Amino acid sequence: MNKIWIIFCLCLFVGAPLAAQEYTVVRGERQFADLGNWGAYSGGEMTLGLGVAQSPSGPKGGGDYTKPGAVLGAAALVDMLPFLSTGAEYNYAAFRTPAAVRGTEYTLQTQEVFGLFKFKWNVAKNFRVYAPLGVGGAWLRLTRRQAGEESFRDKWAVAATAGAGVEVDLSPTYFIGAEYRYVLPFIQTADLDPANGSSRYLQMHHFFVRIGKRFF
Repeated sequence: MNKIWIIFCLCLFVGAPLAAQEYTVVRGERQFADLGNWGAYSGGEMTLGLGVAQSPSGPKGGGDYTKPGAVLGAAALVDMLPFLSTGAEYNYAAFRTPAAVRGTEYTLQTQEVFGLFKFKWNVAKNFRVYAPLGVGGAWLRLTRRQAGEESFRDKWAVAATAGAGVEVDLSPTYFIGAEYRYVLPFIQTADLDPANGSSRYLQMHHFFVRIGKRFF
């Protein structure tokens, strides 16, 4: 949680002075005149992401919940300032234990919905770095398979996310990028697995390749 607040404060510290600068948004053109290497597009964007998910949390004595699994994501954002977009994001991830833990196999599925802030910096022509930061909720299902029998437990939890990424423009409308995301649902593994869980919070790492379309 402290890491997320540190990232949030740094983004505000860097970005806030720029909000006071005068700028003009021209549809389809990045603005550098009054913002140095900062810029923006008018309108908004939609992105789709596909990647790998990993969780360093797992049952006691069993290591991680993953053989790294898969994650899918989609986001829709609206430009609010030259350096800031905001909107909503949905992610689905699924992973399982690499091997049975005391004869039990685990599969973890998560669905995450975030209100998202995207702080972005244009560092070169057609190239940006950005930092997403969000708060929302996560639905989690832990499935246990043992001796041919299957059971599961569902939980909802408040969740937070932070990360970093890069984007390259393919055209004035389309772009592609890579992103790392840290996701922290505020739930202990014992809440999902009372028998073998622990008091530590469930954590997840997402690694995305994203493709996006910009709207003007």
